[in-house]
Amino acid sequence: MVDNTLPRQATALSQEDADAPRCFVAKLFGKRARNREAQEERIISAATTCFLRSGFRGASMNDICSEAGMSPGALYRYFPSKEAIIEQICAAHRRESAEILDRMSGTNDIVEAMVKVGIEHVEQMSSDKSGPGPADARARLFMEVRAEATRNETVAAICDLHEGMMREKLLATFSAAKARGQIDPVVDLELAVATLVAMGEGIILRNFPSHGIPPQALEPAFRALAVAVLRPVRP
Repeated sequence: MVDNTLPRQATALSQEDADAPRCFVAKLFGKRARNREAQEERIISAATTCFLRSGFRGASMNDICSEAGMSPGALYRYFPSKEAIIEQICAAHRRESAEILDRMSGTNDIVEAMVKVGIEHVEQMSSDKSGPGPADARARLFMEVRAEATRNETVAAICDLHEGMMREKLLATFSAAKARGQIDPVVDLELAVATLVAMGEGIILRNFPSHGIPPQALEPAFRALAVAVLRPVRP
């Protein structure tokens, strides 16, 4: 009679031993990813402070290193240039903007959706106290980036990518609304999108909350703009 108990135990132990290296590698890479993310956030926070204090052109990589408390060699492992930092900041803004715009899809009241998106975007850019710097840090940084885009091709390309994403999502939403007979825009859809995006960016650049105007106070203006450009069709 053969006792199979010992072989079965050995097999179980062998499987655990085989899984152990994979678990160790997963934990190691997970820890490295978290450390990298923390370091990137540290650098972005320092860069935001420097850009707001000295402007994009006035802030040097050495200034950012000093603000972050890092050596140039350490910082350059994460970001090789100021443009790379701006690209990361804009990528984060793109993701957040995409989440806001995605909530518009399939809505039965495109004007109401536009009003909510407009107010939420102003709050995100001009009244956000969760990030580094003052509540309007994003709006002020947006001004710096837009100004730099007029003379820096790399930054201009970053801005074009962000704006292109917003236009595509708005165009898809407006196209669906027009196909359902919900709107009758005064101009072709691409021009309608470009017009509303330009108006929205202008409102961000004016940074109304910093002048004591709360985002909710802009609701009538957003509603009037959406109605004038999109001309909703009432049943």
